[in-house]
Amino acid sequence: MKHTIRRTMVALGAGVVMQRFCQLLGFLLVGNTLGVAGLGLFAQGQALAAVLTVLAGTGVRNLTARRLAARPDAARELVFAAVRQRLALGAIAATVVIGCAFATSTAPWFWVFCALQVLPAAFDLKNLLDAAGRTRNEVALETGVAALQLLAIVAWFCGGGDSATSVAVIALACRCLYAALAIPAVARLRGGEVGERAPAQPAMAVAQTAHELMTLGDVWLVALLFGDLAAGYYAFAVRLTAAALVPSSQLARLLLPHLLHAGADGDASRTFSTALRATALATLPMLAGGAVLAVALSASVAGFAQAAPTLRWLLLAGCLQHLAWQCSHALLALHRDRAFANSLLWPAVLHLGCLVVFAQSSNQGPPDAASGAALAAVIAQCLYLAAGLIATRSLWQRRPPSWVAPLVVAGATGLVTHLVGMLPSERNGPVLLLQLLAGATTFGLGIWVTELRGRWRRLGDGLAQASGLRA
Repeated sequence: MKHTIRRTMVALGAGVVMQRFCQLLGFLLVGNTLGVAGLGLFAQGQALAAVLTVLAGTGVRNLTARRLAARPDAARELVFAAVRQRLALGAIAATVVIGCAFATSTAPWFWVFCALQVLPAAFDLKNLLDAAGRTRNEVALETGVAALQLLAIVAWFCGGGDSATSVAVIALACRCLYAALAIPAVARLRGGEVGERAPAQPAMAVAQTAHELMTLGDVWLVALLFGDLAAGYYAFAVRLTAAALVPSSQLARLLLPHLLHAGADGDASRTFSTALRATALATLPMLAGGAVLAVALSASVAGFAQAAPTLRWLLLAGCLQHLAWQCSHALLALHRDRAFANSLLWPAVLHLGCLVVFAQSSNQGPPDAASGAALAAVIAQCLYLAAGLIATRSLWQRRPPSWVAPLVVAGATGLVTHLVGMLPSERNGPVLLLQLLAGATTFGLGIWVTELRGRWRRLGDGLAQASGLRA
């Protein structure tokens, strides 16, 4: 396949920045309309949909992506098989939740519309089209749906909407549209005989499910253990963290198929070293700049000024998690399934345990409770990264990545952002905008000086050569 890493990076960058902008703006509109408690309730509903999606997936997407890396000629059959499995399990999970909603909730329809999102989520093609070399198709599809969802939320906001149920209906309708458009995208993939059915991997399924439940369902757990107000602060910080780590999230998506192909037929050590260094370059500057801007960003939305400590902890947890992702993906690619399962399962167990302990030992107010929940995430992600680095030591010891450039760029980004924030101003808004622009500019210049230096036309060549994937 033609080597098009640069075009894929541009598509991911532009498309996903647009997606996150639409999601963040929609989330802020919902927060301004419904308040902290209402935002916490809406976040719980979306977390419920995410939890059901994880339970329906049972880790099948990563395993299917690994098979796709080895069998690109049977892409269509493999993807449709994964969709059928997730759709069947999702229908069962949604039925159970809907029954519970009508039996126990005073507002059952909100939970019904959230639970039904698990059905169109079965058609989520992330990782699957990536492994098949069709990342740009999925990005275009997701971006268009995200823009339509934002327009619908704006219309709801301008029409005086005041119900979380209406927003849940909008989210469900947009996911259904994504599913309808995903079917012809899969049908265009190469088809062929799959051959023998893949053996069951119960340990990996349990570990991936536990990891994803704690990653996507943490807002729901915070609401259950600490209350709706704490969940509102936590959800606000989660969304800002997700927005800050967009470059790293998409970099992880770009790197996954290369790690899978390197494990099958390539230089696994070189590819893994490149992945770690690139992830550090994408995350550490965001952590430094975000830590400086946490107070101003939280105060920019009425009612959320006390979410700054939570935001700082979650930024740190996100950076640790993204580095650990590369370790997990390398283990998956090398078929080290037991190490892969252990590196996911035990941090998830620790995360849950820390949340329960903090909830039982603390009588603090909602902002401090949300900060404690974020600290639990940091503790769990420290274990996740440590376990991943220990399991992959044979790879990174053979070709150690350099951490100098990521640390230098992060330090410069944080310093410039802090210095711009010291400028005198009567209003916080202009200074915050200047800080964001200065931090982004410093980050971009740092990448140019330390990595590109006029060689942007060769960006991705080394990764493609090491991994053997040219798509």
